Amino acid sequence: MEELPPSLDAAVEAAEAGELLAPEDRRLPWTYFGRSRGALLVLGVLGLVAFFLPWVEMSAPEIASYSGFDLARGRAGWLWGGAVGWFILLPLVWTRRTIYKMRGVRVICAVFAAMTLAEVTMMLLLPPRGHRLVPFEFHWGTGFWLSAIASVLGVIAAARFGGRLDDIPALPWEDQGGPGRAVERSQGEPLH
Repeated sequence: MEELPPSLDAAVEAAEAGELLAPEDRRLPWTYFGRSRGALLVLGVLGLVAFFLPWVEMSAPEIASYSGFDLARGRAGWLWGGAVGWFILLPLVWTRRTIYKMRGVRVICAVFAAMTLAEVTMMLLLPPRGHRLVPFEFHWGTGFWLSAIASVLGVIAAARFGGRLDDIPALPWEDQGGPGRAVERSQGEPLH
């Protein structure tokens, strides 16, 4: 008897008392990575790692390699914005455990993910130039392109963060008493 769902009368009474939670307000476990939550976490870590990989590889006037971190510490201090965006995105996504809260931070997650894309675009449009007496040759490193890809994918994942409300599947959720059962759909099936 304990495993049976509550009766219709009990569900109505719980709804009237404000005890019944909507599916989008149920707290999901920390290990839930669906609805773009896992994708955003992976892309956030990837964006931070790419910040420390080579962004610019010079071949003239000297042979050198500069990461996003090196460039941000130098004359391109505005590059810190993208790294800080990825850094803040990680706890922001990790702490959102209801579908309602995930959907509520979509825009800010997309802004944080797009910060690196804006920096990469600016560097592509305004590349460093040498002097006519000093040749300047470089090419963009793997960290630069990896940052751009992570940023584009991050904006796409942020736009889908939390998913749609009309297709909430049976999710493992937690209530005040601990882990709850996944609620199964009975749409289109006869009830016995």
